[in-house]
Amino acid sequence: MTVWLDVDDLIRFFQVAKRPTGIQRFSFEVCSAAARLSAEGHEVGFCRRNGLGTHLIPVNFAALEARVRAMTDQPDSAPAPLSTPTPKPDARPSRLFTMARRLPLHYRLPLGELYRSSISGGRAIKALAKAGLTIFRPAPPSPLPAINPAFESTARPIALQPGDWLVNLGVSWEQPYSPTFLSHLRSSGARLGLFAHDMIPDLFPEWCTHSMVQDFSAWLNETVPQADRIFAISDNTLSDLKFCLERRNRPVPPRSKLPPGGTGQILATPLPRPLAQPYVLLVSTIEARKNHAGMVRVWRHLLNSPSADNVPTLVFAGKAGWLTADLMQQLENAEYLGGKILFVDQPTETQLAALYQHCLFTLYPSLYEGWGLPVTESLCFGKPVAASNSSSIPEAGGSFCCYFDPDNLTEAEEKIRTWIEQPALVAEAAARIAQSFTPPSWSDTASALLRCCATHTT
Repeated sequence: MTVWLDVDDLIRFFQVAKRPTGIQRFSFEVCSAAARLSAEGHEVGFCRRNGLGTHLIPVNFAALEARVRAMTDQPDSAPAPLSTPTPKPDARPSRLFTMARRLPLHYRLPLGELYRSSISGGRAIKALAKAGLTIFRPAPPSPLPAINPAFESTARPIALQPGDWLVNLGVSWEQPYSPTFLSHLRSSGARLGLFAHDMIPDLFPEWCTHSMVQDFSAWLNETVPQADRIFAISDNTLSDLKFCLERRNRPVPPRSKLPPGGTGQILATPLPRPLAQPYVLLVSTIEARKNHAGMVRVWRHLLNSPSADNVPTLVFAGKAGWLTADLMQQLENAEYLGGKILFVDQPTETQLAALYQHCLFTLYPSLYEGWGLPVTESLCFGKPVAASNSSSIPEAGGSFCCYFDPDNLTEAEEKIRTWIEQPALVAEAAARIAQSFTPPSWSDTASALLRCCATHTT
């Protein structure tokens, strides 16, 4: 029996991105750990679909891993400096703006909306033109992206054997397996395993793009019910999966919980301090559900309090995601609260480790998560977390976090203010982590996955 890990998602992702999100980080590190186990005698292989999506071809994972590790720790040609933004000089109002101010309000508001729409529309047209889009002629569906030949070990398709497993740890809803492919998988006697990271597009579509909601819905209806087993690392996600399938009247496949992964290899390496001033760290892609906007409001309240001089900088480390243009504009307009909020765009692995090592503590105020990998990472670095009590986050943080209701910003502010004003409490929390927290291992996750597949072969 061979467990084939489908790394198609990883290859497609790193063709257009240099820094992983939580899903790609999880998928990549588990695959990397599984590759090490394969050297110890476990039957593990790596594959992707061919250009038509009809067959599997082997992938040289060692070459893929080397490229990804080099890419994720390579700084950009013009990296964002770890410093506070420079305030913009006051701009003189334009003549058009001055004239518009003289109009009655019932004229001024719709004209302002029309102006903003024309500006955004013009930018969109320029972006489309730059991308070379032919507006009046629909483009044919494109095949899967071409893979770097260095990753291919052979051009011949894989012949799946009875009892083999095909396991997809990535975002399998973005490029779903076709009915023809699944029929071929069944006829070979192989089994299909999928990983459920979260049910957010189905439970909270308002936090996602329309295309993601559609793709995820089709995945739940058509692909998931055909899986032989669904894997996840939280009970909350497995419960949500069951709920989402049952309300669609779809069969619920057998489900298995795996232990969570850990952190990168740079964990124990002391690194230089990245910022001179004290700071609190929030590691996450900036998305609506991650609740960055709530933390901006909390920081504004803290800065307006009598003890404002003691408020540390709040560092957002990640990349700007979807549905956050308004937030980013607000931050720019407010000059990042006078420099008290800092956005570190897509830090390298080394930069991220340095940010963890030297922060006062971390925040994770997300409204909903399938796990909460930055919570685990923070604890692995010995840093206490003030975290949301929502969804699976308490599973990730256990008894080592200070929790608050992410919908109650007053409560969040009180907990955060207490930690800022009473550093002894943070030191006590760090001591509990050092004494009792056991960092999880990616090898444990990969081993549990392989054991589960070996146990359920019939």
